[in-house]
Amino acid sequence: MNKKSIRISICLILILILSLSLSGISFASRGGNVDTGSKQISAPNVENFEPSSETTKMTSPRQVPSNVDIISNQITVSNEENAKPASETTKMTSQKVDSLNAANPMSLSRPTKGTNLPYDGAFSGVNTEIFSNYYFFTNGSTQLYVDWNVKADYTANVLWHINVYQAGTNKFVMRSDQFSTDSNTGWWTTRFYNLDPAYNYYISFVNDRPQIGSPISCDFTVRLK
Repeated sequence: MNKKSIRISICLILILILSLSLSGISFASRGGNVDTGSKQISAPNVENFEPSSETTKMTSPRQVPSNVDIISNQITVSNEENAKPASETTKMTSQKVDSLNAANPMSLSRPTKGTNLPYDGAFSGVNTEIFSNYYFFTNGSTQLYVDWNVKADYTANVLWHINVYQAGTNKFVMRSDQFSTDSNTGWWTTRFYNLDPAYNYYISFVNDRPQIGSPISCDFTVRLK
């Protein structure tokens, strides 16, 4: 090989080396991985911040919704629609006249007809459960009032209570407290509330001593208020 050929070969090798070097630089600039030998390229140090907070006083107080009760720093949202039916009974301050109104007697079978309120009823000689002869149009009301005067037909202390049912479905809704003919004398009012306004209702009086010989009698009025 002559000197000229050697020089040409050396030039070609240098051009090849230069070309490879330029290709590596271009690849690295495009985000490729470059092996730098034993030297490691470390990510830039990012300062680690500790979690923190700040609190400022509001310039205008927030309004608490009317259906939110704040008790002992706990917020309880009241939902009257989901409240369970309940009852309360109070002694009437003005006494009504006993009539034993036979126009609206009670029945041993469940009612199939409705009537508007108020409704005056009466029964006597009841040893078991007896139903109102009609169910009551509540017109969307969620409560019923029952004024009653229950007596034992004979000298005895008889325990009894009132049941409330949905008209149509005959579903049991609730019962009142248990009353005594000795303790609950005269006229009383039992209010049933938190009822579902989508239904009409009827009531029954239940003798809790159903054995023969302890019957009860009653005058009553059912009203909306």
